[in-house]
Amino acid sequence: MKNIRLFVALFLLFGLGGPLLAAINCSNPNSNVERLICTSSRASVAHEQLAFSYNLAMRRGVDIKMLQESQIDWYENVLSVCNDVNCVVQAMDERSYELENY
Repeated sequence: MKNIRLFVALFLLFGLGGPLLAAINCSNPNSNVERLICTSSRASVAHEQLAFSYNLAMRRGVDIKMLQESQIDWYENVLSVCNDVNCVVQAMDERSYELENY
């Protein structure tokens, strides 16, 4: 749970200023999801797109607290259960679409 909260906090912090990829330390990934992102170009691209979509949602004036809470919920209940690259990419693509339509 601590790793999830840390990842989400970093996601929100780095998601505000640029690509989320900077928030993951690929020399020492903290979770299976981070390892999958670090070892797959498809997952890395999906990760960057997700950060971009998150930034766009913020710029459109979406309620920040609601956005953060929904992102934490999504991470804990969807992304963190992924065990392969296809799952990670699909989850991030779907979340990007959701964020673009907030």
